[in-house]
Amino acid sequence: MPITATASYGTDRDWLLSFCPSHLSKSLAALFEIEHQVVTSLRAGLDHAVAHTRLEWWSEELTRLSQGSPRHPLTRELASFAITRGVTPPDLTALIEHVRVDLACVAFFDQNELDLHFASWARSLFRTATLLEYDMTSPKERAAAEKFAGDAGSLVRELELLRRFSEHAIAGRIYVPLGNPPSLHAPWSAQPLGENEVRTLDDRRQTLRRRLRVIAAEVAPQQRSALRVPLLWISFSMNSDRDDSALLAPLRRTIRAWCSAFTLSRGRLPSALSFRPRNE
Repeated sequence: MPITATASYGTDRDWLLSFCPSHLSKSLAALFEIEHQVVTSLRAGLDHAVAHTRLEWWSEELTRLSQGSPRHPLTRELASFAITRGVTPPDLTALIEHVRVDLACVAFFDQNELDLHFASWARSLFRTATLLEYDMTSPKERAAAEKFAGDAGSLVRELELLRRFSEHAIAGRIYVPLGNPPSLHAPWSAQPLGENEVRTLDDRRQTLRRRLRVIAAEVAPQQRSALRVPLLWISFSMNSDRDDSALLAPLRRTIRAWCSAFTLSRGRLPSALSFRPRNE
């Protein structure tokens, strides 16, 4: 399977491929294609047994990748890139756990359970994207990059899933705490959502944006170049999640993405990651 098999991985990921350093694009595309292949198990109408068979195959393949003996062209690309960098192949096995929970349409009792779910995606996809470029010669620098990925990744994933909340809720995947025992799903899968539900989601999005700005602000200017890919990912996710994003023309959204990449290339944070005195 060619690495460029999928035309689009979603706006944020497409922008990352457009604006990432050129020597990372092939490996980043492989990472996104692996995610696409695994998440396809959630496709509406796919037989449940087929979905689990797909997940089982990818679980075995991602285990082989983590052990340095992958077979698929996508995982072999990531392993080869790791070898050239002198580091161990990435461990993406937590992605399978993340998708299995989604496939089961688990009801999350509290925010802690949700955070653990988002973290399983973060420690596979976001962590790998973060460490593709980072200089691993210093244990201190690696530890800082690992902490950054852990702190930011789960928040990025939550923003992504909240952006298409209703679509997921209709499929039975509700990304808000439902309590123990869980409350009824109906208010969260209603079309349109009620005022209380809309307010709850808006408040959560604002909280996530504030937390991501704090995390970005803690990155020293001299570290921003090495963390360009994940910082861009955060910036794109926050821009795409804004209430006016659907109203922006594609060209304007692309210009906004280019401006974010250019600003980071100069060691500065893009506007989406900067604190502003006005309300969200």
